[in-house]
Amino acid sequence: MDYKNTLEKFKPLIIIILLFSVVFFLRAEAYNISGAPDQSQDFYKDASGLPYFSEMDSYYNYRLTLNYLEKGMLGDTKINGSDWDLHSYSPPGRTVDYPPLIVYITSFFYYVANLFGDIPLANVAFWTGAIIGSLCVIPAYLFVRRITNDYGGIAAGILVGTAPTYFAHTYAGFFDTDMFNILLPLLVIWFFVESILAKDIKQRAIFAALSAISLMVFSLAWVGYIFYLSILVMFVIAYLIVARFILNDAKPVIEYSNKLKWFLDQKELFALGIVLVIGGLFVGIFNGFASILNSLYGLIGVNEIQALAQATSYPNVYVSVSELQIPTFINYASGLGGIILPNQASIVGGVGGLLAFLSGILGVGVLIWKVKSTYHTKKQSHSSKKIPKSKRKEKYAGKRKNVEESQHPRIKMSKEELFNFKRENLLYAVLFIVWILMTGYAVTKGFRFISTFAVPISLCAGIFLGFAVIYIRENLKTASTLALVAFITGALTIYPFGISTVVTLVAGVVMALIVLVIKKPEVRALIVMSLVVLAVIAPSVSGANTIANSVVPGTDDGMWDSMSWIKNNTPNNTVVMSWWDFGHLFTAAADRPVTFDGGSQNTPRAYWIGKAMLTTNETLSAGIFRMLASSGDQAYLTLDNYTNDSGKTAEILTATLGLSKDSAQNVMVTKYKLTAQEAQTILNYTHPAKETPFVFVASSDMLGKSGWWSYFGSWDFEKQNATRASYFPSMASSKPQVINNTTMVQTVNTQVGDQLVGVLVQEGINGTNQTNASIVVGKNTTFQQINPHKLIIIQGNQLVKNEIVEQNSTLSLVVIGGNGTYTTVIMDKSLEDAMFTKLFLLGGFNQTSFKFLHQEPGVVLWTSSNSPISA
Repeated sequence: MDYKNTLEKFKPLIIIILLFSVVFFLRAEAYNISGAPDQSQDFYKDASGLPYFSEMDSYYNYRLTLNYLEKGMLGDTKINGSDWDLHSYSPPGRTVDYPPLIVYITSFFYYVANLFGDIPLANVAFWTGAIIGSLCVIPAYLFVRRITNDYGGIAAGILVGTAPTYFAHTYAGFFDTDMFNILLPLLVIWFFVESILAKDIKQRAIFAALSAISLMVFSLAWVGYIFYLSILVMFVIAYLIVARFILNDAKPVIEYSNKLKWFLDQKELFALGIVLVIGGLFVGIFNGFASILNSLYGLIGVNEIQALAQATSYPNVYVSVSELQIPTFINYASGLGGIILPNQASIVGGVGGLLAFLSGILGVGVLIWKVKSTYHTKKQSHSSKKIPKSKRKEKYAGKRKNVEESQHPRIKMSKEELFNFKRENLLYAVLFIVWILMTGYAVTKGFRFISTFAVPISLCAGIFLGFAVIYIRENLKTASTLALVAFITGALTIYPFGISTVVTLVAGVVMALIVLVIKKPEVRALIVMSLVVLAVIAPSVSGANTIANSVVPGTDDGMWDSMSWIKNNTPNNTVVMSWWDFGHLFTAAADRPVTFDGGSQNTPRAYWIGKAMLTTNETLSAGIFRMLASSGDQAYLTLDNYTNDSGKTAEILTATLGLSKDSAQNVMVTKYKLTAQEAQTILNYTHPAKETPFVFVASSDMLGKSGWWSYFGSWDFEKQNATRASYFPSMASSKPQVINNTTMVQTVNTQVGDQLVGVLVQEGINGTNQTNASIVVGKNTTFQQINPHKLIIIQGNQLVKNEIVEQNSTLSLVVIGGNGTYTTVIMDKSLEDAMFTKLFLLGGFNQTSFKFLHQEPGVVLWTSSNSPISA
């Protein structure tokens, strides 16, 4: 047996398996939830020991998949023939207008897994993203390998598979549709290119059909699939225009016997036509033909994302969604590491770091250079110059010339061979220029599009490296030159892993010495070629490893057990209320409807929920919850019809929701001049005869999110602006220390702006009850001690102090003592009497509108004082 030829035959398969294994095991590391402290990791796992999902959209996908497996549909029920989700946005719920591919794929994995054992759906869902997300290395490797060689294909596969913004949404435990956002677009474009380059019409048709099918499958995963169809259209248009001037081979239509034969000979138009017809037909069949038009509108709407975030009278939640913020080009704020290494704070960092980005740009340059070099060597194409055998050998047994030969356009070629060579180079150059420009423009609309930009950049980086290693092998012959390259690339390979500078330099020196010691030129070249590839992909691998080892699940036992309590102790129609972030978790874990969630956050409910938490008026807060739970949007939408002014509507409801029904009617009629009938209509929504029960979830995560919910809750409809207020909790609890006969407690709190805030608590000794506390604001080495506006001290669940200290101070302070330790929370003055402060930090102190239900670590559940739900 010829083992060498056998190994060569199976080499691509072996490389694919290794590439998949590398990126999958990087993603699998997230299972260990290393970002959580060892002693508390069990707090982030369910009863079976499986970590909770890392973000909340995963629970929506999980619930839809569970519905599909149990009911055969994504929704909870059917209304007018459409799937309807009764859990989300209650009342009245909403349609399940959601790309179903993640449900179909996960259900398939679930059935397969359960052929071998009893595997819960949560376990299958936990791993699905890591499996699908890792598959993108296959088309990336094969695509770039066709253009260059295995080195380039391997680099492209690793860079695509570990692109930070993609990896951070596809590791184990991240169960969302992002898993499809690289694999499927790659298949669409790769098959399309293969169709254009195919030798005969049968192959062209097959590959074009595969591209169309991939597009159809992508339409089941993301409504933005149409963006990639637009890339194909723009690519074909640009290519035909450029080719007309560079190739100048267009055969007139009149030279064909009929127009069909002309069309079949237009490889680019033929492929595009197949994709448009078959893709459009399949998308229409599976999604409805109206969805195609909606997708086109959505494509146009990408330009309006930032404008839409400010388009309504009510504040728009999209301004708080990080994925829609416009990214910076380079992350200068984090120093040299932020500039060079992968990160999710910038465009360059998001595609794999500076080396990956520069390699991608150089890859485009290489493609342009190849087009230029072939364009200027037409006359030399029949040169009789003998080429070394190593440059003439074929890589695929007569199917395709080796890439080394493709870098020598002046070799002896037939006219047809030279034309095909020029055409292929031009094709790739135009494709990647169009691809990069269009995805680069998309990036200017939000962080969420960085992963789309990372794909062509990563592929072009692979192209550059594929040609670069061949250049090194063919042109760098001296040991000293190779040793210098080995030193630089060896050090660059080690640098991203955070090892000391000394070790990094030593690694470079060792690599250089190895190259100098080795005498065989081919071995030296192999080492240096490998190091060049490693230097570019190492940052992405290191960044992926860092992400996977920093994972902390998005929820914990405290929240999950709280939802289990709701599930077991409340009526089925109970509405769970809080900020939108945890809405999907609430619906999945508590099996109860929610006011709003991650799929319905951009509504006026954000204003009303924010106001309910921010207001100091407890009856108003309870009235807002009552209105939303019982009638949803009906009160303010109906009142808008009477006032034609959302600001006036909010004013009327704010003035009446906290009043009794009779008092509210009197205010509406006498002060705001509504008719008795109009007032009664509104009161049916705000003060219903039969209230829908609700549970308000006050949780520790709301402290960090206060800047946003207070912003929406304080919205000024006239100024179209608001003020943000924040809590700054201590980073850890602290024990008292006796200093100069005085008990001292010092804590370090989160940052106020760019200043680090500390708290100094001084307690009286010898049995006295005097306790003083001050806030120490420091920056660098300058510190200032200030008194809080209000000082609140809780000791052992007892409120021992609640008084104004400094009238002009802008910060207030809560000190919570228990079990010999102290925790502090600094807050903006406007939050000191907010209902969230009262219900979460003060245990409901001095209010009668809410009834305590249940408490778990970091979570407190409340309902209205007259609710039938009991603790």
